[in-house]
Amino acid sequence: MAERLYRAGRSPGRAVDHSEYLTLISLALDGMLDSDEQKRLDGHLEQCRGCRGQWILWQAIDERLRAAPVPMPAPGFSRSVAQRLARQERLRNLRIGVMLTVFTLLVWSLGLVGVCVMAGGIVYANLGRLEETGQFLNEVWAVAGVVGQSLWEVIVEITATSTALGVASTYLFVVVAALAVWCIVIQRTTQPLRTRALEE
Repeated sequence: MAERLYRAGRSPGRAVDHSEYLTLISLALDGMLDSDEQKRLDGHLEQCRGCRGQWILWQAIDERLRAAPVPMPAPGFSRSVAQRLARQERLRNLRIGVMLTVFTLLVWSLGLVGVCVMAGGIVYANLGRLEETGQFLNEVWAVAGVVGQSLWEVIVEITATSTALGVASTYLFVVVAALAVWCIVIQRTTQPLRTRALEE
């Protein structure tokens, strides 16, 4: 095509570089020529039949492309994409939470095993004092039983009156409400921003 344009626009005295004018044609279609370049192109198109035909053809193609309808996404496309991204984010957070929970349980289990081993070693090293320790624990248990029984009787006496029962119920309600509000605050602060935007 370039060779054919070259032969069509060739003048007797000099060779014309048609590839340069094809570039100018492309830039002219995009409105990117300055006034000097536009004059050069216009002068060449008046003399070169091949480039003029190329200009007309490219203009027709450009007009058709500009007149073609722009494809639009289906209704709700952006919302479905955002929901899918939020779902993936929730799944990722869930996986991280599960892994952290498993890791925490593993660490606690290892710590508990270590404590049990140490306690077993201490007990084994002090087998001679087990009898004294047993008697001491029995005494502690008896004292704890007496203290626990006394506390239970005090609680029963206090809750026997309606005023004390109302105060205890109010206190329990306030504690439960505070815990619920705290859980909601923690949940909202750990949610991804995209999920919160979708919910609002």
